[in-house]
Amino acid sequence: MMNNTMPIMVSRPMSAKELTSRAKDFEWNPRIGLKYWIRAAETIYHEGIGYFREGNISQAYLVLFRYSTLVLDYLNTHPEAKEPEARRALRPHHKRIPHVIEILESLRPDIEYIYDKWLEREAAQRDAAREARRPPSMPHERHAARHAGDGPSLFWNYNILDAKDHQDLAVDMAKEEMRRRRREIEASEDTQHKRQTANYLVERGKGPDRESRLHRMNDDELRRKMEETRRHMDRSQDYMKDDDGYRGSPKPATYHYPSFNKPGTFRYDSYESPVSASPPMRDETPRSKPPRPPKEPAGEPAPTVPPKVPNKDDSIIFGPGAYLENGQALRSIFLPRGLRDRFVEIAAEHTAKGIEMLGQLCGTSVRNALFITHLVIPDQVGTPDTCETKNEESFNQLCIEKGLELIGWIHTHPTQTCFMSSRDLHTHAPTQMMRPESIAIVCAPRHEPSWGIFRLTNPPGLPHIQNCQNPGFFHEHSIDNLYVQADHVYESEKLDFDVCDLRPGHKAGRWA
Repeated sequence: MMNNTMPIMVSRPMSAKELTSRAKDFEWNPRIGLKYWIRAAETIYHEGIGYFREGNISQAYLVLFRYSTLVLDYLNTHPEAKEPEARRALRPHHKRIPHVIEILESLRPDIEYIYDKWLEREAAQRDAAREARRPPSMPHERHAARHAGDGPSLFWNYNILDAKDHQDLAVDMAKEEMRRRRREIEASEDTQHKRQTANYLVERGKGPDRESRLHRMNDDELRRKMEETRRHMDRSQDYMKDDDGYRGSPKPATYHYPSFNKPGTFRYDSYESPVSASPPMRDETPRSKPPRPPKEPAGEPAPTVPPKVPNKDDSIIFGPGAYLENGQALRSIFLPRGLRDRFVEIAAEHTAKGIEMLGQLCGTSVRNALFITHLVIPDQVGTPDTCETKNEESFNQLCIEKGLELIGWIHTHPTQTCFMSSRDLHTHAPTQMMRPESIAIVCAPRHEPSWGIFRLTNPPGLPHIQNCQNPGFFHEHSIDNLYVQADHVYESEKLDFDVCDLRPGHKAGRWA
């Protein structure tokens, strides 16, 4: 099981050894289909890159180390790994590993530096406390310890806000971050275009390397080329003078440099947007003296109105939206308000025929919250009671190209009420095992309530379904309380989403 614990109270940073140990702490179950593990790997990778871009180096190190462990030590051992389709699906992950290892190696010194500095600061504080003959911690620190324990934290130096109380701020910051990521990708693509064009020009002797190659010529060859050019210019001027139509002064020679059309959008054989091996890390320990504060103005300054929302600085992250029954924290999920209605519209034709339909809910993580940005309609086959996806490779490729994480799924009950059937529970269990926050949305257009957002309880629901050996699609379970309403989901009118329809003959679109 992919554990993502997140203490709400801060205590201390984690060492690289502690992060590595936690990264390896997950349950590998080869009985779960390889397609679910590959989806999990894709989600973990993009989650780690997201933390890396935000400068959360501890969480980035943990998640990317877990990704490399999953790919290198486990996926190839799965019983389905030797199948041709599985080998194709695993190939992009193997290609990523060298770059992931490069990132991990770049992060480790910073993690150790921060940890060592914290140890030095703690030792200095203990010495000072001993000299002052007072307890080493202040009352508010003892209060935090009672609630969070003395263990290490992944978010020890962040300002943690309640996502429920700051929903608009969370969406605004997420949209700003997603725009920044798009600009980064576009800039990277533009750099690749320029590099490709430069190589094209150099190969044909028209690029910037032409001058350096001219300087490397010997003097005789250079003089010969200059004489040929001068003779060519003289002949051109003589031709203009002899022209019957020419009666004025000689026209200056005009040089026509080759022009190149602006390149269109190229497709490269790449599986991810390039990421620098150095994150935009916040300097958590001052290494130089801070600048001297400005002089206070004469007279009493005018009072300032306190801001209604916190500043959008890099130290803000959002706390858990809820907790599992075992106490594990769940990150908040933000769902575009119009997404459910749009899905019901897309599924209307199937609903009229009494056929189920499903969609995948994909998005990204920003500041420790999850934002659904894409409704993906996979190629599928439906019946009145079931729905199965086809062509998993196209869905995986879409997630790779767009950097999407699987956050949940949505499906219709064309004739039944709004509930999670045993089939739904078994479908959802692998997804929630990989990502505890995963949700299942059920739409029952012909009944009230017409929709619901659910998750498995853990415990007892998730472990019970994982160990269930009952045959058939639909069967009774020996316990109740298998699933509940998901209370870590917030709908937002400010969040846009794209529809990516992977069924043959359908197109993608943007919806607000």
